[in-house]
Amino acid sequence: MKLVKYFLAGSLFIGSSLSAVTYEASVGAHDFIVSDIKTDGVPAHIKDGTSHTLGLNAGILVKHTTSNNIHIFGKAEVFLDNDQDELDDDHLPIWFNYIIDIDGPLYSFNENNNLLWYIYLDNKQNTVSCIEREIRQHVGLGYSYTNGGFMLALNAYAGFYYIEIDDDTPEERGYSREDTDNGEASHVLELETSYNFTQNLSIYADVKRYNMNMGGENLEDDFLVQINYENANFLNENVGLHLKAQYTKYNFDHFNKEGLLPILPWDNEALVQFYATIPF
Repeated sequence: MKLVKYFLAGSLFIGSSLSAVTYEASVGAHDFIVSDIKTDGVPAHIKDGTSHTLGLNAGILVKHTTSNNIHIFGKAEVFLDNDQDELDDDHLPIWFNYIIDIDGPLYSFNENNNLLWYIYLDNKQNTVSCIEREIRQHVGLGYSYTNGGFMLALNAYAGFYYIEIDDDTPEERGYSREDTDNGEASHVLELETSYNFTQNLSIYADVKRYNMNMGGENLEDDFLVQINYENANFLNENVGLHLKAQYTKYNFDHFNKEGLLPILPWDNEALVQFYATIPF
């Protein structure tokens, strides 16, 4: 949270000397989904199949573009869950997500073809899927093709990946607290695309694959699709409406121990989120 606060303060300082910083509040509803649950009877209170957790969410977003075309984006979100399935029976039904995303021009071949640099930091904490903490910090380079309302980019990053699994469910499956976290030097490959149907309506899709630097073992795959409708003036001036679907597939093989059940009886999560953004 401190990192987000420092970012907000820094972006405000930059904005005061170059151009206005855009601040938005968000509010919405979500469904947090865990599928393919296979407990083998441990823990006994968790049902096999699919878990849905409905809830409400709110956040603060900061956007800024500097005079030399550096784009700065920051987001801090809080999610309140109506946790019925208790995948973690000691879980507090509130979790957090933070993102800082910065990019800037590196080299321009022409109007449509460009090289960019990136800084991407994100952190989520205390999800119902037993992710106690996940921290990903990466810098990268990428190629971007744009043509009218269409964009396609291929990016590569290097940095650090850390994940900690809440220990309650793993302990019932034979693991100790010391078995539940792992940090790795990592690299990321990303494919992203977007298309503007109209001035207000757009779609964005993104795929990221996280791998260890040593050995190249897969850590995680992320898939995201988001539909955005900006300036929904039938509600209020400059209100944005957003529908996001995000799916994460984890590779927990480096946690699993021979002779024990897998550390968690699932290896995935999905978030379907509808929210509105309001400038302030």
